[in-house]
Amino acid sequence: MFKNLRVASAALLLAAPLMAHAASFDCARAGTPSEKAVCASPRISALDGKLADAFRAALKNHPDKADALKLDQRHWLASRDDTAWTYISGDLAKELVNVMAGQYQRRIEFLAGLDAGKPARPLAVIADALPKLPAGSRDILNDLKAQGAPIVLAKEIEMKDASALPFQPDEALKKAIAELDDNLTNRLLAGSPFSSAYSMGGTAHCLSEAPYRIDGKKAVAIDGPPVWGDDCMTNHLVAKLGDDYAAMNVDIGDPNQQSIEASRWTGKDFGPALELVLRFDHALKLDSAVCAPKQSPCDEFGTTAMTYAVRYDRNPQGGTLDRALKGGEKVAYDAAVAQAKAPGGIASKGETPTLPDFGSDDLAVGSMTGYDSEATMFPLTFRGETLLGYIGHGHVGWRANDDWMVSAWRLKSGKLEAVASAYVNVVRGSLLLSAPVPAPPPESH
Repeated sequence: MFKNLRVASAALLLAAPLMAHAASFDCARAGTPSEKAVCASPRISALDGKLADAFRAALKNHPDKADALKLDQRHWLASRDDTAWTYISGDLAKELVNVMAGQYQRRIEFLAGLDAGKPARPLAVIADALPKLPAGSRDILNDLKAQGAPIVLAKEIEMKDASALPFQPDEALKKAIAELDDNLTNRLLAGSPFSSAYSMGGTAHCLSEAPYRIDGKKAVAIDGPPVWGDDCMTNHLVAKLGDDYAAMNVDIGDPNQQSIEASRWTGKDFGPALELVLRFDHALKLDSAVCAPKQSPCDEFGTTAMTYAVRYDRNPQGGTLDRALKGGEKVAYDAAVAQAKAPGGIASKGETPTLPDFGSDDLAVGSMTGYDSEATMFPLTFRGETLLGYIGHGHVGWRANDDWMVSAWRLKSGKLEAVASAYVNVVRGSLLLSAPVPAPPPESH
């Protein structure tokens, strides 16, 4: 669940009068955590009403895109629910209003952007090529280039210091490069009137840039383009799109969305930041499943886990997979939940388990297998037995992904023992929609 670290500005969020709108649904019947979060905030309720208006307008104005719009709206609502549940379950509810407001505002801007048609230069080159984009693409520019789009990307060359530049740097550029971290990289694109040397640091892969203008054999320090800030978990690029040279910022995206920003070189400096947002379908694919005892094959649990993951993916929040239990089944399940929440349990406050692998080397190879804080318990039926199910995203350190991990646990002799595990990949599918949107301001940390 990697999130774009750049958010809509407060000015955008507060520009329109929101109180004239109410939530798009009856708050008296709000049942899910995300619905209750919407209704608890007049600001979010108003944005929910505005989004409903924007969605109806999009359906009316683009009847040829009705199916794609409806599917994409379901994906967006699921992402909203996922975010809301992550903040609520992680004791971050106080921050949720601002986060959800940003989500809603960006969604409203995207739907409005459908009316704008093709984006301006240089992003028009990308928009024109999108019909040829292969399904599942996670490297948009290179994949479009392979399909014949007029896109050229700068080569990246490692260097030790400013003396390794193929140009003579001025004093300001020497100083800017000296202030970067040790791991230096320079971008080279034949014919480009500008470029930049950069360093990347930290586990968040944060970028620091030293941009420059090329004047014959000299390199002159310049201000950076508006699409580059102190960005993390994103890609800064120098590219030629059609006849235009541009600085670009392409986020790492998620299965449902990719953002591409560009600022065109005008001859003296950079033009305004432009952004194109791409929205995709996605699918769930079983990676692997294992059961106790050690390394036992478990295709049967893989099928069970996929059933639950598909349901949860549509509405990822607490309560989605709950069902009414009675008698001894309820007593046993409640006891398992209590043990999970007890100090040292798999769902105790501040604790999350790792997906049990039972010694297998084939489960989720190379993936994050620590549960995130939003992981949710539910009654899971496997081989006729009601077990404690646990579902959530993969997690390591401060990062979480979009995949789903499902495990089953049994209460035995007062302790929870792992019974089975499955890892489900969430993979990007075909392009559904694209639209130009207002670019956010550069991020500063």
